[in-house]
Amino acid sequence: MVRPRKISLRERLAVNVRNERHARQWTQEDLAHRSGVSQRYISRVESAKSAISVDTIEKLAGAFGIDGELLLRRPT
Repeated sequence: MVRPRKISLRERLAVNVRNERHARQWTQEDLAHRSGVSQRYISRVESAKSAISVDTIEKLAGAFGIDGELLLRRPT
């Protein structure tokens, strides 16, 4: 039996932010405007290159209208 590769919380967040943004057909700039987080920082989050604070997770989740914990769930 092959086990799925364990991904870090940073990678989970990256995938989930990107998926939520794409589901809404938003650009990174759209998300930046709605969340108050810079487009450059969103790019780094989506590529799992930046650590992110709980406060920023809350800003992104608020822009999406979801609970922050959903951004940390295992992607499907």
